[in-house]
Amino acid sequence: MQNKIKILHVVPTLKRDGAEVQLSKIFKQFKHVDVELFTFDMYEKGDSIISDLGNIKITSARSFFSIFYLHKFIKKNDFKLVHSHLPKSDIVVGIINKFNRKFSHIVSVHAQYGTRKGENKLKYNLTNFLWKYILNSSEGVIAISDKIKSWLILNKGIHKENIEVIHYGVEIKNRNKKNMMNNSIGMAARMLPWKGWDKVIQTAHFLKKEGVEFNLKLAGSDDEGYLKNIKNLIKKYDLEDNVEIYDHFSNIDKFFEKIDLFLFLSESEGFGLVVLEAIENNVAVVCSNISPLNEFVANISHCLVDRDNPKVIASLLEKYFKDNQKELKIIKKLQKEKIVKNFSIDKTVKKIEKFYINAINV
Repeated sequence: MQNKIKILHVVPTLKRDGAEVQLSKIFKQFKHVDVELFTFDMYEKGDSIISDLGNIKITSARSFFSIFYLHKFIKKNDFKLVHSHLPKSDIVVGIINKFNRKFSHIVSVHAQYGTRKGENKLKYNLTNFLWKYILNSSEGVIAISDKIKSWLILNKGIHKENIEVIHYGVEIKNRNKKNMMNNSIGMAARMLPWKGWDKVIQTAHFLKKEGVEFNLKLAGSDDEGYLKNIKNLIKKYDLEDNVEIYDHFSNIDKFFEKIDLFLFLSESEGFGLVVLEAIENNVAVVCSNISPLNEFVANISHCLVDRDNPKVIASLLEKYFKDNQKELKIIKKLQKEKIVKNFSIDKTVKKIEKFYINAINV
């Protein structure tokens, strides 16, 4: 392909979250795509991905009239494709596309919006009909997991033939052999109710009751004020001497250097990028046996668990920590082999570029 495809990606915010982090990595790998980025919020006062975007041209408009600005911007720059992410962007771009049919609209769905514990469901319910109509009218929908695809078809009525699953990918790096960190367990995610922080702390409680020596490191951004609930649980279970709490890591690799095992007991995930990153960092993962986590985490030695049984999970971790972590090393090795083979960022980018070509040639 000699001429690059000119594509505009539209996101609500540049806040450092799973979808935004994955996009920043994908943009760097494109070979046949010329990318620009439009956002309604640069998120400069918070933890933003701006520094990760390199030379990507970014345009922003935050006012009430931003939809009109975006409409003119798309028309002026003659984008062949506009790729939206997350419902706000999907709806805005979908409406613009009704008045400007010169570009093709692609939608990526990154989560089961409005279904998670503690999430504001009203805002999604109010726009559900319009969002469904826009997805079915688009040139194609990318679901980031098999779970998301099934949800779109069965619960949202999105046409099956319009959806393709393209999993998130991770950059495979040459990494040094990892040293053991004295039974150090880690959990990193946004501090939200459905992420399973309570289950992780309850597991730590049972570990302590069994006399296991360990430390637990927690990291994540607290934009919803959920940290106080986590601290209350730590105090309730008398775990203050076992637990360290960190702010969100801009470079998550630094966090993984500190731990032996990543414990992720989430109730619901669109994909679970941080779990993929943990495995790539040579950290063994124990996580909820839910889709999509079980789509990419190899279930070695029962490491996919029932999140509602912290006592059993604690017994499993106690077993892993025995014999100089011999079993944990096997889990780490086999989990890593699976993601290297199937979930590299290179494979993801190739699939996305092929999707774009097919969308243009429809």
